[in-house]
Amino acid sequence: MNTKLIIRGSVLVIQTAIFPYYLLFLKNIGETYSVFSLLYAIFALSSAACFYGLSRIPQQIPIHKMYSVSLFGLGLSMISVPLAQNVFHVCLIQCFMGIFQAFYKLSEKEFDKKDNICWKMENIHQFILQLIIVVSIIGAGFIFDWFSVHMLFFLAGTWYILNSWLALKRNQTE
Repeated sequence: MNTKLIIRGSVLVIQTAIFPYYLLFLKNIGETYSVFSLLYAIFALSSAACFYGLSRIPQQIPIHKMYSVSLFGLGLSMISVPLAQNVFHVCLIQCFMGIFQAFYKLSEKEFDKKDNICWKMENIHQFILQLIIVVSIIGAGFIFDWFSVHMLFFLAGTWYILNSWLALKRNQTE
């Protein structure tokens, strides 16, 4: 349970710390707000469609593998962001990120059902996690000032992949 909380917290920190910079990246590559909204909508649509599709098929993929694949896929997606050269590339990245995000959300829900987790008892963890997120957002700003925004996406991608490895390792010890 502790490893799962650490991974879940790490993923939330990654997502929150990178989000404002990712929005800037989308806006800059799109050059107009309509392209920006289209790019963001592609993420939401692919995530929703994948989540709906996955929830309709019988459970064939083991939860722990889906969890690890989702984190690995999100990591590769983040690493590929700085390599995008045009709007089409970003559309593809957004689509894959939506798919892997759906895998992540579905596996999290399945873990919670399996473990009978009641998050009301975990309020202190959530408070500490929010404090870590605040520090992460500020830290990401400093990283962005010292390095390029590309470095931030590489770090986020590496962090996702590290969590994917932790998720696989956690499952092997159970």
